[in-house]
Amino acid sequence: MSADHVHSSAERLARADAYAVEHDLTLTPLRRQVYELIVTAAKPIGAYDLLAALEPQRGRVPPTTVYRALEFLVENGFVHRIESRNAFVACCEIGKPHQSQFLICERCGETVEIPGEELAERLSASPPAHGFEVHKQVVELTGLCGECKSKSKEAGA
Repeated sequence: MSADHVHSSAERLARADAYAVEHDLTLTPLRRQVYELIVTAAKPIGAYDLLAALEPQRGRVPPTTVYRALEFLVENGFVHRIESRNAFVACCEIGKPHQSQFLICERCGETVEIPGEELAERLSASPPAHGFEVHKQVVELTGLCGECKSKSKEAGA
């Protein structure tokens, strides 16, 4: 893990703590610990991987407890659920309502959240014209990140 990643992780945790206090949200020790694991993960992390990571510090934690923590974190904008992976990634804009799309590397799992209000608006404009009511919008693009793409080219050369 790079020094930049550690620094940004510390900043993200501090922002999360401040946001929770400012909005009178209870960031319990378990919720914060789950959030910290998601923030420091190199790629989206699933609930059972979170359970395994919590066990050395907390002993066996019931899955429902972790799922409730994840539900709180998603509902309050701390993390996003990556639908195609059934995994979670830290939100880049805690507390700011926004639409995001995700770039997901098929090889290494790196996931990048990209802002996408304009795309979300364009996608949402079409369904009502067809009598369809949208309740949720998820856009996940899969492919190869720059590093994996370079490695593929080097291996093929």
